[in-house]
Amino acid sequence: MKEKLHDTLALCPECLKTLKADVFADDDGAVWMTRTCAEHGQFDTRIWPDVDHYRWLTAQAMPKTPPQNTIACKAPCPFGCGTCARHERRGTLLEIEVTWQCNLRCPVCFMSADTEEHDPTLDEISAMYDVIADAVGTDGAVQLTGGEPTCRKDLPEIIRMGREKGFWGIELNTNGLVIASRPGYLESLKEAGVTGLFLSFDGLTGDVYEATCGRDILKTKLKCVERCREAGVQVVLCMTILAGLNDDQLGDVLRFALENSDIVAGLALQPAFTSGRFNARQATGMTAGDTIFKLAEQSEGLINIEDIWPLGCSNPLCDTGVFLVKGPAPDGVVEHESGFWPATQFITVDEYHEAYSPDSPQGSVFYDILSKKGIYVADGLSIVIMDYMDAYTMDIQRLRECSMMVTVPSGQAIPFCSYHLTDASGCRVYPPWMKEELRDGPVKSELITKYLLGGRGLDE
Repeated sequence: MKEKLHDTLALCPECLKTLKADVFADDDGAVWMTRTCAEHGQFDTRIWPDVDHYRWLTAQAMPKTPPQNTIACKAPCPFGCGTCARHERRGTLLEIEVTWQCNLRCPVCFMSADTEEHDPTLDEISAMYDVIADAVGTDGAVQLTGGEPTCRKDLPEIIRMGREKGFWGIELNTNGLVIASRPGYLESLKEAGVTGLFLSFDGLTGDVYEATCGRDILKTKLKCVERCREAGVQVVLCMTILAGLNDDQLGDVLRFALENSDIVAGLALQPAFTSGRFNARQATGMTAGDTIFKLAEQSEGLINIEDIWPLGCSNPLCDTGVFLVKGPAPDGVVEHESGFWPATQFITVDEYHEAYSPDSPQGSVFYDILSKKGIYVADGLSIVIMDYMDAYTMDIQRLRECSMMVTVPSGQAIPFCSYHLTDASGCRVYPPWMKEELRDGPVKSELITKYLLGGRGLDE
C-alpha cells in the first residue's frame, strides 16, 4: 500500500509542463514521485531507495541562506532562472563554460559537447567572472568547465584573469587528455593561478571508459593524476555512475583515492542524469541514495550509511558527504585498516549544525569542527555525492535550493539543473551562454516557448 509523504511540483519529461506531484513510499520502502500530464500520461520516478533513510536525511537540512541581487520572477520554475527571487539558497559553486569544444565525444555527455566553435570571448568571460563576484564575492569557488577547457589555447589567460579579479580558488573541470600528454602544460596552468583539477574518473577498468568516453583512456587518467603529483596541483576525482556499468567500482575508486591522498583531495560521486547526449531513459536509474548505500557496502567497513550527512549548501537530496581523516582514530572511533576514519563518527549532528556558517564553502564545516578539536586534516579525503536532476527527476522545491550555478555574460546565474534541462527530444530550454543563435535546434514545445516569452503557468 502506498504511503504518501508530501506534495511537490515536477515536470512532464516529454513537454516539460509543470505538474502537481505526489511523493510516496511503495510497499518495499522505496520512494517515488508521481505526476500525470493531460497530454502524455502518468510518470512515476524512483527517487530514493529507502524511506526511513529519506526521512532521516531530509530532516537534517541546514538553514537556508537566500541569494542576493536576484532578478524578478518572470516565468514559472524552471523557465525564468537568473537567479530569481524565488530561489532559497545562495550559490556556493559557480561555473563558467569557456567552450563547448571537446577532444572526446562521450556517449553520456550531459553537455552534448562536440565541435561547437562559438566560444565566448575574453570580454564575455570577464563579464561572467563579474557575475560571480556580484553574486557571492571573490571568495566563492569558481569552476572553469566546458566542453573541454583545455581545447582553448588562451586557457592560461582565462585563469590569470580570474586571479587578477581577486578569486582565490579556480578549479579546472577536465578529462585530462591534454594534461596527461603535454609535459609542462599543467605547470603553465599552475603558474597562471589554477588551484585544482576536477578530473572525470569513472572507474579503474578500460571497459568503463569505452562505455562512458567511447574508448579506453584509463592509462591517460592515471597519467593525469601523476602529472598533478609532479606539478603539486591537487585533484578531485569525479565519477559518473551508471547502474550496471560501474556502480560496482565505487569501493575500488575510493581505495584508489585513499592510496593517493597526498594529491587526491576529494572524490565526487555523481549518478548519471539524462540531459543532453544521453540516450537511455532511466525511470529507475541510480540515485544519490543508491550511491550512498553502495559506497557503504563496498567500503569494507570504513564508511557506514549513517556516516554520510547532508552538506550545508543545498537540499539534502542533492548534496551529501563525509570527510575521511587520515591518522590514528580518537577514542570512541573504530580503527580501520586503511588508516582513515570518518569525521562523522567523531562529531555529533548537533555539533555539525551548530558549526554551520552560511559563509562556509561547500562541505567545509567538517574541517572547521575538526580543526577546533585539534584534529590534523592534511591528506584527508573529502567525499561529496551530488545528485543532479533531469526532466524525469526534476523537483521544483529541490531546484529552488540549488547552490551550483552556471554564469552567462548577460549577468544571470542559472541553477545547474535548469541550465542543462532538455525535453524528451533533447531540446534545451537555455541555449549555451544564453545566446539565441546557439539554441540547440528549435524549441519544439509551444509551452516552453510561452514560458520563455514570460507566460504564466501552474507555478506562479
